Amino acid sequence: MTVLPTALRCAFLLSAMVMAGCRMSTPLPLPDAARAAGLTLEAVPAGLEIRPGSSGSVRFTVRDEAGQPVAYYPLDFGLPPDCGVLASAILSTQRSLTDASGAAVVEVIVGPLANNERPTEFCVEATCPGAIAVRAKIVVTTSTYSVKILPLPAEGLLSYGTVAATQLYFFDSLACADVDVYDIDSAAEQARAPVVVPANDTTVFRGVAPSGVHAVAGLGLDDNAVVRVAGCVDIQGSALVESIPIRAVLLMDRLFPALSGTYAVLSDFQFTPAPPALAAIRSTWQQWARCPFDPARLWLDCTLAALATGASPAANACVPVPGAGGEIGDLLQARRGIPIAPLAGTLATPADTPCRGAVDGDGKPSLEQAIDALFAGERAQVAAMNLGAFPAELAALLSGIHLDSQLRLAPANAANSYWAEHALRNVTFPGLPVVPRNSYGALELGLPVTVASGILATLKADQLSLPVHGFTLRLGTSSRYAFELSSLKSRGATDVGSLVKAVFNLAQWSDGPTVLTGCAALDALACTQIAQSRDCVVDACEAGLETLTDMLADAFASLDGVGLDFQLDGSAPVVYLGADSRTNAPGIPGGTGAVVAGPGLWSASIEARSGSYVAWGSWSASGTSDSQ
Repeated sequence: MTVLPTALRCAFLLSAMVMAGCRMSTPLPLPDAARAAGLTLEAVPAGLEIRPGSSGSVRFTVRDEAGQPVAYYPLDFGLPPDCGVLASAILSTQRSLTDASGAAVVEVIVGPLANNERPTEFCVEATCPGAIAVRAKIVVTTSTYSVKILPLPAEGLLSYGTVAATQLYFFDSLACADVDVYDIDSAAEQARAPVVVPANDTTVFRGVAPSGVHAVAGLGLDDNAVVRVAGCVDIQGSALVESIPIRAVLLMDRLFPALSGTYAVLSDFQFTPAPPALAAIRSTWQQWARCPFDPARLWLDCTLAALATGASPAANACVPVPGAGGEIGDLLQARRGIPIAPLAGTLATPADTPCRGAVDGDGKPSLEQAIDALFAGERAQVAAMNLGAFPAELAALLSGIHLDSQLRLAPANAANSYWAEHALRNVTFPGLPVVPRNSYGALELGLPVTVASGILATLKADQLSLPVHGFTLRLGTSSRYAFELSSLKSRGATDVGSLVKAVFNLAQWSDGPTVLTGCAALDALACTQIAQSRDCVVDACEAGLETLTDMLADAFASLDGVGLDFQLDGSAPVVYLGADSRTNAPGIPGGTGAVVAGPGLWSASIEARSGSYVAWGSWSASGTSDSQ
């Protein structure tokens, strides 16, 4: 390296830049025998220190397969941006021919540093046809002090696999106590450009200040570039010797978890407080047994509502509109019982129709009492259906969910990061009885999107964190399906429609030798009560039961969302179960030997038609056979 007087240096820098600019537009022709392969390039020296405002030379030599120099061969020179940048650095030329000895020399000229206490690194790269590019590292510094680092994994730390290379970070004026090797990215901006060295090899960091403390951190990489071990060593500036590199061993004695593989994940979400839509669902299903004369009162409400002129079955919602049912509706309405209080313990909502008593406004037996008598012969069977238990069963159903899922983790580019794929497998409603069953597969539920991929998980401070990702849970549809296969199946019904038919087909009217059931029985009774011919309400009855079926089934729809309606993010502790890091696992739910850890935590957002709902959950994971 040469140091030039200020005036001469400025003139030299200017002339060099002019020379470089002139040569840039004059490419050298390839020789007649340009090689496609087989050549090698060598840089001497491989590393060069230059003081700010000075210059230095690097000699690049081209050799053939026999190791003989290749004369008069074209070389291109450049400053690759991926190896550090110094804005004031220029090269004396960008193209040259080798001389008779197969060598070409390029002068590297640098300007001042922004901070003379902090060295800057960059590279000069030479390329030529038929050879792999080679680089010489340039360190611009005011210091002649340097340190040679030998990274070594601690003996016996890894029970499988080896360290193939080490990625080193040099922190000027920063101690190891201020560097978290498990979260090296958080401090990477304060470090020099990372250097990767093969196993058992050394590297020299130049331009180290002979004062203070400097940290050198190392990440030991296996053959797949996955971080397995790490360490840090402090270099005391006062121990440095001018112009002679001191040697320091970097002991990598901190084990990194190896989480790559497949995990079975168990997640539990408690709905506390309950989803806002639950109150409306329970209120709808409470209509079966809200009043003393239910389900007779409910049946009559649905029939009267269906008599409304022009009303569609889906629009009447089993709420009669006075005067809208024509002559038949008016006659039936006149025979209804006087309003009474609902049964104790029922939920009151503004949409409820009045309960009706045993007598009408004239003191005569009410129509509700007469319809209720249709169930007299099957009263025990109606009681066995326990229709009044629906609200409590719905509350238990939607008290929380358990999810079985599969988590795949694969190493990402950065240390302590993993690409994750999370797949939903089963949904369980713990509040339902196990018999007949309370667990349902994602495919069985018909959920359209059950896999979230491209998730960048990170590991910091022994916590594996998964950012927001989502599935289509369709909580309303899923819970309705579970409700039908549990609560309704236990009552002999397969779905809402079959439940409605099963209940009202228990009503019986003896018409001579014939026993009428369902809407035929209601029609016979009602038409007789108001002195009308048969079939005066049979169509309205059928339409009303269709509306009731839709109303009960659609109550769950308010819990469904659009798109990815179940999104979650969370973290879990990663436990080291032994020196063999293949046994690492996130979120161990209990004790394993002497190891005890808490479960992971989820935060979930359920997007529904009735509004967003936030739920909290816990999770744990156990590795499968391919987990490491």
